[in-house]
Amino acid sequence: MQCSLRAAAGFLLSAAICFFPSSALRAQSVASVRSVHVLGDRTPLEIEIEGSERLQPQAQLLSGPDRLVVDFPATTPGAQLRSQKLNREEVKGVRVGLFSANPPVTRVVFDLQGPQPFQIFPEGRTVIVKLGNGGGVQTADLRSSSSGPHLVNANLPSQSVKITPPPPPPPLVVTFSNGLLTVNSNKANLSEVLFAIHQRTGADIAIPAGAEQEQVVAALGPASAPEVLSHLLNGSRFNFLILSAANDPSTLDRVILSARPDGPAPPYRPPVQQPVREDTPAEATNPEPPTPAPGVPPPGQAQEPEKPE
Repeated sequence: MQCSLRAAAGFLLSAAICFFPSSALRAQSVASVRSVHVLGDRTPLEIEIEGSERLQPQAQLLSGPDRLVVDFPATTPGAQLRSQKLNREEVKGVRVGLFSANPPVTRVVFDLQGPQPFQIFPEGRTVIVKLGNGGGVQTADLRSSSSGPHLVNANLPSQSVKITPPPPPPPLVVTFSNGLLTVNSNKANLSEVLFAIHQRTGADIAIPAGAEQEQVVAALGPASAPEVLSHLLNGSRFNFLILSAANDPSTLDRVILSARPDGPAPPYRPPVQQPVREDTPAEATNPEPPTPAPGVPPPGQAQEPEKPE
């Protein structure tokens, strides 16, 4: 009886192995990273990682020393993989190894000269890693989520940039070079402009009273000093006389200014009407005309001449 039970158990075990060998093998199989190689002399640097099945990269940028780490879960490194020294761009080399055995994780490490931008493009069994200028992506954790070529999403650290506004232009700039005068005034008063012209040209300019109350907004020159002054004073509240040097009409010698007699008229002010007091009699406000003396006609009426008897 015992022999028959043992024979039946052995038969069932043999049948289970015969019916389910392929599924058991599939459960134990894992993908492998077959190759890691550089694609030509491209800029930025491009490295292709190829696996036996679809690869799902997980990347992080680490420091101390600076390196880019790309992990491939559920994969083992191929026996033919070797570390490589590149020394291209800012990449010193590539290292490949088994990071974890249970569960299996293959790790690819890119040793960098310093922090570098990078991009990762997963496509089926192939993953392209771009390193160096032109990558434009820096991240601490990247994961591929869909099939087909795509750019892995990244969280970019924000940086504040302080922008210094340009300084405002000066209110008055007066230059005199090679006999040419230039005046750039932004609401400087006429007194300041005339004094600056006097300092630059050496001409005798008597600044009249009231010149400090007139603002000047103008960009004149470069031209001769008499011409610039003529444009400056034309339309002002002053009469002016510009005298050039006797031997050179383009050289400014003296400027005479005087206030115009027909200056701006004073503002109109309406007459003020005196209020009428309540205790004032009406006769005081509207007095009757006085009674004329006998023989004297009232005002505005001519006296008739006397007729002769």
